[in-house]
Amino acid sequence: MGQIISGEANPCPEVNYQYSFSGASFNKYFLWSAVDGTILSQNTNTVVVRWNRNITDEGKWRLRVQYETFGTGGTPGGSTYKDLDVKVKTASRYNISGDKEIPGNFTGTKTYTANIVNANFPATSFLWTTNTGIQTITTAPTINLSINDTQLRSIMVAGKASNCSEWGEMSKIDVYFTSIITGPAQTCAEDIYTIVNPGTVTLENATNVATLTALGNNQWKVTRIGTANGTVKLRSTVDGRIYDKNIMVGGSTVIGFENLDHLEAYDYETFKVLQGTGNMKYEGSMNLYNYESAGQTSYSWSLVSKSAGSPIVSWTASGNYVQVSSKGSGGWLVLHCVITNGCSIETRNYRFYFGIEPLIP
Repeated sequence: MGQIISGEANPCPEVNYQYSFSGASFNKYFLWSAVDGTILSQNTNTVVVRWNRNITDEGKWRLRVQYETFGTGGTPGGSTYKDLDVKVKTASRYNISGDKEIPGNFTGTKTYTANIVNANFPATSFLWTTNTGIQTITTAPTINLSINDTQLRSIMVAGKASNCSEWGEMSKIDVYFTSIITGPAQTCAEDIYTIVNPGTVTLENATNVATLTALGNNQWKVTRIGTANGTVKLRSTVDGRIYDKNIMVGGSTVIGFENLDHLEAYDYETFKVLQGTGNMKYEGSMNLYNYESAGQTSYSWSLVSKSAGSPIVSWTASGNYVQVSSKGSGGWLVLHCVITNGCSIETRNYRFYFGIEPLIP
């Protein structure tokens, strides 16, 4: 029988095991080494090893003893070695999948799943822990967490193989709760805003436009300064993450027009529609533009009146764009537009004359 290293070839991780070499060595010289393990003690041909739980590549645990053979005439015959390949009964590292971002007002259950990294080392049970003190063991690689507040910050999992007492490498996922800001999108004087899961609350772009007052109970008041106009951001910063709500303060409407196509302007509200070459012989369009707006401006169109009979006149509008058309000259059309920017509302009546000189009132 050849020389062997005897001892456990399928050990549990982080447990002490004794190994012995059956051969002799010149001058009783033995040099032990371990890959992915720690030699705790040795006594010539006997050694105590603790094997690491972490997996290198596909597992490279190995024990080696180097010794001297016997030559002739009582001399050493040279150095050689003997290996024992070991497969530790450890579990792969697992990555956790599931929601990292949770709405600040969420209550209910979230499911998280442990996904194996090295399929050659599956776990048979899973230890889940959280920063809130939850610790539970599951046989399936999932956990359903009941969430009733915003204290959860991290979830960790480790797997375990067979009946070994030591858990495998721990993996972690960080979770966080968002701020949720509710309140009006515009304010003409002052309004109150509620923030669920607030962090550090500030009012951005607010110099000479608006002020912020903390009211307690997760509420803040935004107050317009005089007749100032502008768009501010109510901001909550939680652990370096930023949550904003845009608020239009005041409002302003200074309305002009641009992109005139087959239209000749006589003043800011009166236009002559010029002849074209298409099926609709007279067709013109333009865009309205708010030159001093803060935030979004809305446009609402309606028909006031139009010429009867032939030629038939028609129109279409969407947002700040309007188009009028007729197959012949001589007709006219009056459209009403309500223009809203925050607290500022302006109304205009736009008159269009097809191929004829406008009647200026």
